[in-house]
Amino acid sequence: MDLKIKNDIEIKDAMTHNVIKSTSDVAISDIAKLMTKNDISSVVIEDEIIKGIVTTNNIISKVVSKNLSPQDVTADMVMEDYVGIKPETSLAEASKIMIEKNSKVVLVTENDELKGILTLTDIVRVSPELIQTFIEEMGLDDVFIENSQTNTSSYDDDEKLDEGVCEHCGVYGSLDKYDGLYLCSDCIDELKSEDED
Repeated sequence: MDLKIKNDIEIKDAMTHNVIKSTSDVAISDIAKLMTKNDISSVVIEDEIIKGIVTTNNIISKVVSKNLSPQDVTADMVMEDYVGIKPETSLAEASKIMIEKNSKVVLVTENDELKGILTLTDIVRVSPELIQTFIEEMGLDDVFIENSQTNTSSYDDDEKLDEGVCEHCGVYGSLDKYDGLYLCSDCIDELKSEDED
C-alpha cells in the first residue's frame, strides 16, 4: 500500500500530548465519566507501566452488551493490548501500522514511557487526504459510501451509526444524526449555533 502524505510529517507533530490516564483497578463507571468529562473515546491504563487501553467500544462490547454493572467491572477486565510506536515514526508509517493492526488509536512511547496518543482523527486532521485510504483499507466502505454524482451519502434513514465519517467535516469518529445527516459532535454544535443565529 502506497500512502502519499505531504512533507512526511512525524507523528510527534500530530499526536495528542496530554493523555488522559487511569489505573487498572478503577471501575468502568469512573472510566466512562472520565471519557465524558474530557470528550474522548479512549483512556490509557497505566499502573507503574503502561498496561493497555480502554475504549468506548470495549465498554460497549464487554460491559454494556453483557448487561454487567459498570461499577463492578474494573479497567483491567476490559482493557486491550495497545499498539505502540516511537515519536520519530512518520505519519505515513503510523498510518500503515494502524491499518495493518486494525487499530484506530496507537500509543506513542519511548523507552516504555508514554509520550502521547495518536488517533485516526489526529491523522486526518493533519493529512485529510488519508481519509479515503482509511475508508478503503479498514473496510469502512460499509459505514460510509459517498455517491459522487449526487454528493449524498448512502445512509439509510433508520440506520443508527456509532461511528463513521462526518458528512460535514469528513473526520472519522463518533456520529449522531442531525438534520438528516450523520455528524460529529463539533459539527452538530456548530450547525446548532448557526441555526440559533
